[in-house]
Amino acid sequence: MEKSYFTLREWAIIVSLALASALINTYIPIKSITGHFGIPGPAAGMALFGGLIFVLWISLARLLTKKYGGIITSILIATICLLIHPWYGVVEPSWFSLYGIVGLGCMGVIIELMSKSYWRGVLGGGLGNLCCLVITWLAIGFHTCIWVPKEFAPFLVLGAIASGCIGALLAQEIGKVIIR
Repeated sequence: MEKSYFTLREWAIIVSLALASALINTYIPIKSITGHFGIPGPAAGMALFGGLIFVLWISLARLLTKKYGGIITSILIATICLLIHPWYGVVEPSWFSLYGIVGLGCMGVIIELMSKSYWRGVLGGGLGNLCCLVITWLAIGFHTCIWVPKEFAPFLVLGAIASGCIGALLAQEIGKVIIR
């Protein structure tokens, strides 16, 4: 019998964190919140809250498993989200939701690669969130012709970096408490 790369405890961490992220993404009305403040999309919620919705959980999985748990968690988050609803509600083309897996997968890879030190890990959260946002913007733009208004793009780009950095910073601090 072959031994799993992750222990049962590590799998429990990965699955629990992925579920938490996916459920937050699904059930908190982020689009309504950004709309209430007059911030247009697409994906304005990911830009401004992606750090708390995705980066926090992926970074925490990486910190607690120490061996590519962030990448597996990011893919699992995308998978769970896609089981609940299509990526941003887009159903044509039928494979559009693959962009969600690619975007969150890239986020996980960036977080993993940048997490060798505290501050690089924080920056990795910001860059990971930005990468996922850009992939999502391009996918939605090319397939639905809905683009982020150019006057909001710089604000949302900076928001994505800040949000991702905050999510990674929170993960670092939570990780310190848990790992003690």
